[in-house]
Amino acid sequence: MTANTPTPSRPGLREGKTNEFTLFFNVKPGHAQQIRDFFKGVDRDKRRALADRIGTLHELRWVLFDDDTRLLFASSFDGEWDAYIDDFAALIPDTFDAVLQHTEDYPGIKDPSIKDFVVAHQVSACNYLRATPDATVKDTQKALRVNKTFQQLLDEAN
Repeated sequence: MTANTPTPSRPGLREGKTNEFTLFFNVKPGHAQQIRDFFKGVDRDKRRALADRIGTLHELRWVLFDDDTRLLFASSFDGEWDAYIDDFAALIPDTFDAVLQHTEDYPGIKDPSIKDFVVAHQVSACNYLRATPDATVKDTQKALRVNKTFQQLLDEAN
């Protein structure tokens, strides 16, 4: 991208350092159970480890709805939209391919058109509010480590 090329507009609301991210997909007929089975096959520790690889991800959820014909992916993240999508493609591509292959028109996470696909399925929230809008994932993790150490010092002093 050259300096004179404007950055494309990306959907999603931002509060402080955090962005909301909401995608809706049409599930291929008869494929909802495969989506459920995928998540049942990945234990909680592995799911957390995959999410932690991203490093900017506050939380995420996948929801089948409308009689298993639609799929929601919602999350919030720190930083820029394009970097967030790049991280998914580079760090946890298999998860997205495993789930989204069961949705209509999914090109694959490594496909050059993936960002256009995501934009076409993303809807900005009507409202987005965070309790700590300026606390990034890294800030929160650091604060928890500091607090743990501080609490240990207090415990040892007693």
